Parts: sequence; C-alpha cells; structure tokens
Amino acid sequence: MAKPHKLAKALAQCVVLCALLLGVAPLLQFLMREGGTSFNDHGIWPVVAFTLKQALLSTFVSIVLGMAVARALSRQNFTGQRWFLQLLALPMAMPAIVAVLGLVTLYGNSGILAGVIPLYGFWGIVLAHVFFNVPMCARLFFQAVRNAPDEGFKLAAQLRFSEVAQFTHVEWPALRPVVPRAAALVFLLCAASFVIALSFGGASATTLEVAIYQSLRMDLDIPRALQLSLVQVGLSLGLISLVLHAFETDAFTLSLRVGQKFRARSSGLAKALDVGLICVAGLLVFPVLVAVFAAGVPALHFTALTGQALATSLGLGLGSALLAMVLALPLARAGDQASHLISLAAIILPPAVMATGWFILLRGLPDSLWLTAGLILALNSLMALPYAVASLTSGFQRITPVHDRLAQQLGLKGWARWRVVEFPVLRPQLAQGFLMALVNSMGDLTAITLFGTRGLVTLPSLQQAEMGHYRGADAAGTAALLLLLCGGLTLLAHYAGEQHDPA
Repeated sequence: MAKPHKLAKALAQCVVLCALLLGVAPLLQFLMREGGTSFNDHGIWPVVAFTLKQALLSTFVSIVLGMAVARALSRQNFTGQRWFLQLLALPMAMPAIVAVLGLVTLYGNSGILAGVIPLYGFWGIVLAHVFFNVPMCARLFFQAVRNAPDEGFKLAAQLRFSEVAQFTHVEWPALRPVVPRAAALVFLLCAASFVIALSFGGASATTLEVAIYQSLRMDLDIPRALQLSLVQVGLSLGLISLVLHAFETDAFTLSLRVGQKFRARSSGLAKALDVGLICVAGLLVFPVLVAVFAAGVPALHFTALTGQALATSLGLGLGSALLAMVLALPLARAGDQASHLISLAAIILPPAVMATGWFILLRGLPDSLWLTAGLILALNSLMALPYAVASLTSGFQRITPVHDRLAQQLGLKGWARWRVVEFPVLRPQLAQGFLMALVNSMGDLTAITLFGTRGLVTLPSLQQAEMGHYRGADAAGTAALLLLLCGGLTLLAHYAGEQHDPA
C-alpha cells in the first residue's frame, strides 16, 4: 500500500516543481542569453525598499493588535462571541478587489470617513493589509491562548499575578510558538501584495509584484521584469525557514473553541480595556463589510454579463479547487518537510514571478482563450494549494494508530481502506479544504490580471472594469454578490472543519 502513496506523492511534487521550473527556466535562459544582469537600474531599489517598509509595518501592527484582541477575547465571555469570531473570518474570504471597494466607500475622497486616513499611497496599503491580517492573527492567537492549560490561569489567580506577570508566565508560553509563524506568514503575504498595491499605490508606492506586472504587461521591459523577479525570489527564499515553521500549525483551519474555561476576575480598568480592544477589532472589520453590503445589496443586478462572469468564476474556481485538492492529498498524507515546502510554491515563488516566466515561454504562441484559461487555472490552483494542504494535514493527524490496527485486522487495503477508514475521518477536512480553495480561486484577480482576460470575464474582473469605468453602483452590486458567495462558502468551510473537532 505504501507504493501507491509514494507514487502519488512523487507525481504531485513533480507537477508543482515542473510548474515552478517552467516559470524560472525562461528567466534564467534570458539571463544567460543577455550575458547576465548588473542590477544597475537604480529604480529597482526604491521599489524593494517600499515593499519591505510597508510589509514590516503591516506585520508589526497586525501582530501587536491581533495579540491584544486575542487576549481580550480570551478573558471575556459575552453573548454572540462565537458569531463574532466567525465574522472575523470574513476578511480572509473577502476578495481583495471587494475590500478595495469597501475601503474606498469608507475612506475615499467621497467616503463617509474621508480625510481620516490618506487612502492612496503608503498608509492606504498598510490599512488594507491590517484589515485583512489583524482578524487572522486574532483568531490564531485566540486559539493559542485558549489552548493554554487552565492550571496556569488558576495558579496565577491564586498568586494574584499582575497583568504583566500573567502574560509573561502563562499566556506568552502558549503564544511563543505561534507568533513568529504568524509574523512570517503575514510578512510574506504583505510583501507579495498585488491587487491592494495596484489599487492604492502609485509611482512612489509600488511593490515588487506590481512593478513586475507593469514592466511585463505595460512597458514590455523584460530585462527589468527579470531583475525584479530575481529580487523577489531572493527575498522569498530568505524567508523559507520561517514559512515552513508558519505552516507547521494549521494556520487556516484551527477551530475556535468558545466553551467554558477558567477566567480570573479582571479589574474594572482591565475589563474596560478588553472591551475597547474588542470594539477596535469590530470597528476595523465590520464597517467595511457593512459599507459593501449597504452600497451593494440595493444595486444587485443579474445581467447577461453578470451571469457570464458568475459562470466563469465558478468554472475556473471549481477547476482550480479540484486540481489543488488532487495535488494536496498526497502532499498532506506524506507530511514531510519537502512536501510542505512544495505546497508553498506560490508564496515562495510569487505569482508575478511565475507568470513572468510563463509569459516569456509562451509569448510566441497566438492568443488563445483556452490557453489563457489553462494558465489562470494552473496559477490559481498553486495559490490555493497551501490552504488545501493545511486543511488535509489536520485531517490526516486525526488518523491514529488505532485506525491503522483496525484496517490491518479487517484486511482493508487500497480503495477499501480509503472508503471505510480514512474517508469518514477526512471528510470534514476534505470539504473544508475544497471550499477554502474554491473561495481563494473565485475571488482572485491576480491571475487574470497577469495573463489578461482574452475574453474571459470573472466577477472580480467585472467589478474592476465597472470601477474603472466609474459605474459605482454596478461595481457595488457585483462586490456584494461576490462577498455573499465567498463569505457563505467560508462560513460553510469553518462549519465543516468543526464537525469532528474533539473540543
């Protein structure tokens, strides 16, 4: 039985590595043909500096605020806490282009809170990244604190520890393994930002991903795109070890346990601070959601173009999610370091870099709708692969030696073992991984922007076109439809993942 598993793992690893090779090889070939690159283009280094600056600040704010909110949520118990935590998952499901519209509605020049923060430029990019990453960090850190032993909190209460002492001796040991992993993950996501930087950036506020896109698709400056790609790869490879640690814990599928747990009595000041922090988290996330729904629901429209975009999004999303799950299953089953590293292909080698190589490789071929669709599907499946592997890894961890002994005693092998022993255990994680991959693919604008539409219209690209043509009401309606679909699928995915949770 081990041979089919090893063969499936080898095939999955080979497919992903071939995709990476096809992205990198044309860049290296071009580099050798041009006699190398001297990196004398001084315009590259301000882009690198801006990318690092916004990623570092976004990571710092997300980690600190996420930790403070998580501690506040763990110390207080209120009606609707579970729903609050589930709603904090919606930014993770919200397509970037939908969040852009929500932030513009609130903080743009004609927004409700116009002038509160300069939306276009450095601070707008940081705000958008904080909007996405604080809820994710809060959920991760909340689970870490909830998993800390009750005995530590009880002993701290008996010894009358101060807030600082309780954090140092009880909560920090539970948070310490999670914080560097979360920080590495957030930093990489911010450094590889594309849609947000494309929407809120400018000449002096450009990330590497956007600069690669501009060099390749607008200026046709392949040498500059190559130089930027190599710098991006170097930065990503420098963080490989941190990324591996970041995904040792199931960062995307941790269930949220909000059951009874010992809580020491808080002083009035501490309770007020906790309530304030929870309100800050709510004010960071919910106004954007409300803005999208308030502007979009009355403007919902179902034209022929909307139907075409919906069908295309579903088709590409389902295909990408299915391919991601096929690749993720043997990689998650193996559970080794090489498989985890390969599953992070689209983070270590960001999409703009792969798209650059694929573009150079295929630029001699005539434009084709099917070729474009295939490239979008392939890139989306690689971008969804980390979510799928993370979900399935937690599922395979539930298959214990007891299951193995039972299968051996019953003589179950191959398909029979999968159907009787493994599938019932993995079913929630299979559903969750597929739904999260589907959400990631349906809401993605990166792939279709990098490769061009060639007649393909998805809901994100339709919304972007409507925004570009100043059809604000139509764009709001499309954004609301997209958020309803992705948000509903995300909540369903979290529900599926909690079905076999032992808590």
